Amino acid sequence: MRHFVGFLSGLIVGPVLVLVTGWAFSHLRGLHTAGLGVLQGAGPLAVAGLVGVGLLVALAAVPARLTPMLPFAMALTVGALSAVSLVRMHLLERLPQVPGTEGALVLLPLGVFVPLVVVLLAPLFVGGRWRRGREGEGSTEEEEYFEGLYGDDEEGARSASAARAARHRV
Repeated sequence: MRHFVGFLSGLIVGPVLVLVTGWAFSHLRGLHTAGLGVLQGAGPLAVAGLVGVGLLVALAAVPARLTPMLPFAMALTVGALSAVSLVRMHLLERLPQVPGTEGALVLLPLGVFVPLVVVLLAPLFVGGRWRRGREGEGSTEEEEYFEGLYGDDEEGARSASAARAARHRV
């Protein structure tokens, strides 16, 4: 179920990445044509949008416990948009005009998003991301957590460690 939800989420987040990047590009291009710097006007907001895109890509591609279907669906949508922009640009021009569409239509045929697609496809080939961790993996047992909490009860600690060792032998 987590793979299915991750895939559907990626189908939504992929176009959002393209639109936010296009929106930031159009603002930065406007600043450049006006002769302003990045830290003037709407420049800091556009840079913050690009930082948000980078954080979103990192959060989708890096965590080991996240399903690989999320970055795969993101890569699928961004790659498909790039391919459609090269082959049938008139189809993308018919889409509703939302903020960022103009900048995205400029960036898509240039191949700017191809490295992003490669980064988002990489988690698909990491085998550990396809299965969940075991129940007890990475967590401490209750006896281990409370061991030594109530003072120097060495006999209690020895019996707790003997019980743990007996459990792990089974």
